[in-house]
Amino acid sequence: MFVCIRCKKGLMDPIRDEEEPEYTDRYRCGHCGHATTIASRLIVSTQILSAVLGGAITLYLLLDHLNTVLQGWQQGKDQPLLANIGLSLVASLLLIGFGYTLFRAVHNVYKRQRYLQAGR
Repeated sequence: MFVCIRCKKGLMDPIRDEEEPEYTDRYRCGHCGHATTIASRLIVSTQILSAVLGGAITLYLLLDHLNTVLQGWQQGKDQPLLANIGLSLVASLLLIGFGYTLFRAVHNVYKRQRYLQAGR
C-alpha cells in the first residue's frame, strides 16, 4: 500500500475518472488530498525492457552504419556515404529516445519506492 509522502499519515487511494472503466495509475491521499501518478510494476518493467532491447538494437545499427560511413569515406565512395550518414542520424535520434525511456523508467522505480517506504 502506498503512503503519502507529503503528510506521511494518509494512504494513497486510486482515483477513478468517470470516463475510464478501470482504475488508473493516479492516486490521492485520503488524509491531505495530495494527488500523484504512480506507475505500476508492469509499466515500469515494460519501459525498462523496451528501452534496453530497443537501445541495444539501435546501438548496433548505429555502429554498423558509422562503420560503413568510415569505410566509404576512406575509399572515396559518395553514394553509400550519404545514405549511411542519414541512417546514422536517425539511429542516433532513436537512441536518444530509448535513453529517455530508460530515464523515465528509473524515475518511476524511484517514485514507487518513495511512496512504498514512506509507511515504514
